[in-house]
Amino acid sequence: MTYIAFARKYRPQVFDDIIGQSHVTTTLKNAISQDRVAHAYLFAGPRGVGKTTAARILAKALNCEKGPSPKPCNACSSCKDITQGSSLDILEIDGASNRGIDEIRNLRDNVKFAPTRGRFKVYIIDEVHMLTPEAFNALLKTLEEPPKHVKFIFATTQAHKVPATILSRCQRFDFRRLAAKDIAESLKAIVKEEGVRIDDEALALIAKYSDGGMRDAQVMLDQMSSFTKGKVGIKDVTKILGVVEDEALFSLSEALKDKDAAKALGILDTLVNEGKDVIQVSLGLIEHFRNMAITRIAPQADNLIEAGPDKIERYRAAAQAFTIEDILYIVYTLSNAIDLIKKSTLARAPLEAALIKLTLNHSMVPISDIIKRVEDLEKNTPPALKTPSQTSATVENSGGAPLKMRSDAAKTGVNNPSDKPSAKLSDKSINKSPVATLQADEPDNLPRSPGLEEVLSSWAAIINYITPKKISVASYLQEGSPSAIEGKKLSIEFPKELQFHKEMLETQENKAIIEAAIKSVLGKELSVVLALSEAAKPPRRRSAPSGMGGEDGFDDSGAAEKEVDPIFKTAMEIFGGDVSGESSDGKKVK
Repeated sequence: MTYIAFARKYRPQVFDDIIGQSHVTTTLKNAISQDRVAHAYLFAGPRGVGKTTAARILAKALNCEKGPSPKPCNACSSCKDITQGSSLDILEIDGASNRGIDEIRNLRDNVKFAPTRGRFKVYIIDEVHMLTPEAFNALLKTLEEPPKHVKFIFATTQAHKVPATILSRCQRFDFRRLAAKDIAESLKAIVKEEGVRIDDEALALIAKYSDGGMRDAQVMLDQMSSFTKGKVGIKDVTKILGVVEDEALFSLSEALKDKDAAKALGILDTLVNEGKDVIQVSLGLIEHFRNMAITRIAPQADNLIEAGPDKIERYRAAAQAFTIEDILYIVYTLSNAIDLIKKSTLARAPLEAALIKLTLNHSMVPISDIIKRVEDLEKNTPPALKTPSQTSATVENSGGAPLKMRSDAAKTGVNNPSDKPSAKLSDKSINKSPVATLQADEPDNLPRSPGLEEVLSSWAAIINYITPKKISVASYLQEGSPSAIEGKKLSIEFPKELQFHKEMLETQENKAIIEAAIKSVLGKELSVVLALSEAAKPPRRRSAPSGMGGEDGFDDSGAAEKEVDPIFKTAMEIFGGDVSGESSDGKKVK
C-alpha cells in the first residue's frame, strides 16, 4: 500500500474535526441548516490552518446524497469522490498557475453547464490573489450573478491583494493561527494512532515551531517518526529542526550578565559549527529574553510563556540579574542585528558585534530615574555668592547670559561666617525659572527695575522657561537679541536673514508665551516688539572688569571665556565629572 503522509491521512473530513476555527465552522454549519449558503466565499488566513480543507468539506456538505447537511456522511459516492479528489462537480483551480484572463474566460463559459451528479458545481480557487487584474475583471459579472447551481470558494494567504470589487461580492472568513496547545493535543492523537513514541516536551516544541499551522506541525511529526526507530526526544527534535537548545540560550544570557564577551562568542561559535542558523540563534535569544521580561512584568501570567513550570521558574531566576531596561535594550540590539545579518554576506559578524556590544554595555538607567535626578539637581543648586576673600569669575551659560560664580565656596559648599554676599539670586528666578539667574553688581536695597541689562542677564533663563512649554518658540527666540526698552516695550532684534524667525514669533500665541516668560522670570510685564536688524548679535553682557583674570577669571577681550551652565557644572560634580566634560578618572563623559 502506498504510504500516505500525515498531513493527508489525518486531514479533517467534517467541520467538527477542524481545530481552532469554530467561528468559521459554526457559521457555515448554520448556513447549511438554514438554507442560507452564499454564492461566493473568501477564506483568508495563514498557511496550513484549514482554508482549503474547509472549502472541500463545504462542497461535500452541499453535494452529500443525504444532504445538504452540516455533517456529510462520507459514505455516499459523492462524498467519496470529493474526498478522493475525483469529483467532476468540484473543480479546484490553482490561482498561481491559472491566473490569466484566458483561464477565467474558460471558467466563465463553463459555469452555465449543470453539475454532473451533485446539486452544485463548486469552484475552489486557491491563492486567488495571484490572478491578474484582467482576470479579476473578467470574473466580476459571473461572480456577482452566477447560475443557481454554482458556488465559488476562494482561498488566499494575502487577502489585502484581492481587489475590493471581488471582496464586496464574497462573504469573507478570516482563519486564525492555531494555538500551540491545540496543535500539541492533535499531534498526541496522531502519535497514539500511529504508535510513534515521542516525548510530550518534543511534541510541544514541534507545535511551537509550526507557527500556528497544523499542516506544518504534521509534516514535522512525520519527519520525526522517520528519524529514529526508538523514542523521539527533545534533543532529536532540536537537532532536526535546527532549533537552539535552551541550555545554549541560558549560557548566552549568563555570559551577557557576566559581561564576558569571550564566553558569548565561544558559545556562538559552537552553535554555528553545529549547523545552527545565525538568524535562528538570534530569534531564539530574543524569545529567551522576552520570556524573562514576562516573568518580571507579569509574574503570574505563566500562560504567556510556552514552557513547562520548571523552565518558567528558571526564566524567573535568570531574569533577576537584569532590569527591564536591560532586557529591552538586549531585544532591540538583537533585532537590529537580524536586519544586518540579512544584508551581510558574513552572517555571523553582525551577531558577534551585537554580543560584544551587549557585554560591554553598562546597566541601563531608567529614564524616570534620570529625570528625577535632574529635577533634584535643579531644586538643590546652591546660590552663587561672592566674598571679599574669594576670586569671582564671570562665565556664560549655554544661552549666552553671563553669571557671577564663586571660585572656591561654590565648589566646596563651605561659607565663611564673615563673608558678605555682594550678589544674590532673584527669589522669583529661583522658584520659577529652570536656571538660577544671578543679579550681579546690583546692591540688594535697589528696586528691581527691568532694565535692558537685567533682561540680558536673564535672557537664558527666559529661553529655558519657554523651552518645556513650546520648544519651537525657544529655538526661534534664541536667535534674537534684546536691543532696547522703551517704557513697557521690549525690542528684540533679529538678523535680516532670519525674517522667518521673526514672523513665526509675531503670532499672538507665541508673543503671549514670550511675555508670560518675561513676567515669570523678571516679575514685570513687558510687551514684546520684534524687529529686523542688519547685524543683530547674540545677547552679551559687558566683559568682566580688568584685573579679574587668573584661574577663574577672564581677560578684557573675553577670549578666555568658557560657556558653563551652573546647573551643568553642579551636575558634573554630582555625577563625578568636571566642566571640561571629563570624569574624575580622566575618561570622556558621555
